[in-house]
Amino acid sequence: MNTRGYTVIGWVVWQIGTRVAKRKMAQNRVKLGALAIIALVLVGGILAAKANDGE
Repeated sequence: MNTRGYTVIGWVVWQIGTRVAKRKMAQNRVKLGALAIIALVLVGGILAAKANDGE
């Protein structure tokens, strides 16, 4: 198979993958939101700890 064939296959896989990912994200929006909040709290805690270490 030539490079153009691989390019077409890659494009098709990308299209299917992004659609599946969007659908899964829509189904798990609450879980993703909760994970994002937890990640922000952890990053904030790490930054606050580093700020206090410098004093």
